[in-house]
Amino acid sequence: MAALVLKKHPMTRAAHYLFLLPFLPALRPLMVNFQTSHMIIYVSGVLLVIFLIIYGNQQPLLRSGREGLSIYLHYRQNAEYHPFDGMVGYRRVGRRRITIYSKDHRPVVLTMNISDVDTLIALLKEEQVHEK
Repeated sequence: MAALVLKKHPMTRAAHYLFLLPFLPALRPLMVNFQTSHMIIYVSGVLLVIFLIIYGNQQPLLRSGREGLSIYLHYRQNAEYHPFDGMVGYRRVGRRRITIYSKDHRPVVLTMNISDVDTLIALLKEEQVHEK
């Protein structure tokens, strides 16, 4: 079995740029009362957020190994590891969504491209994880 790496849904990656919106209202008072030190702090904050967005978008959504899946969720610091022998099953919720059930974790709902969902289901069937 080859290692499988799936990226986040493109709409999710694009929505991460909404974290730049709070910087827009702060720009007007900065332009009215311009000080170089305040502008340096503002620009460094914008650059830091852009760096974090690009770094977060480069991280995969899930990565498969020989023993299980590592799922990198946007609301967790570390990856959740779901071993194949600990998976109870999966359910395809829609064309782009799949829910994975494990013994050790709460159900995980993943939103991906249609082809990525099909690839993941093929991998789970290959590893003897059945649909609920």
